[in-house]
Amino acid sequence: MAELDSEKPVYSIGVVQEKTGLTGRQIRYYEESELIKPARTKGNQRIYSQSDIEKLKEIKEMLEKGLNIAGIKEKLGTVNETKKKKKREKSKIGDPLYDGRPLTKFNRGKRGLTSLYPVSDRAQLLEILDKKDNDKDKD
Repeated sequence: MAELDSEKPVYSIGVVQEKTGLTGRQIRYYEESELIKPARTKGNQRIYSQSDIEKLKEIKEMLEKGLNIAGIKEKLGTVNETKKKKKREKSKIGDPLYDGRPLTKFNRGKRGLTSLYPVSDRAQLLEILDKKDNDKDKD
């Protein structure tokens, strides 16, 4: 019988759940946290390699030993990769104040903001927000 390449993605998330004892939500969370990076099918479904499964088992063990996600990233060496990615995103935006967070997080405290339509520039956005705040103060 031919040996399977450990880097070749062949497993669905259901199979990975069975092999690791993790829930689908946990597996997706570890992807969001950039601990794993599964391949995608043409239909955008995640497919995992044996290497991904081994890494997930390792993550599970580290969590059971009390490490948090940041500690696991450091152990697995993904911290530097995450920092590099954020740096690339900042350079793409071209705004030195942009930190990679969506504007919705920035404006979370702004009540009355009813639209997230793009604004052509920051000055226009601030003007709109100030006007909204002033209108509220008059009420």
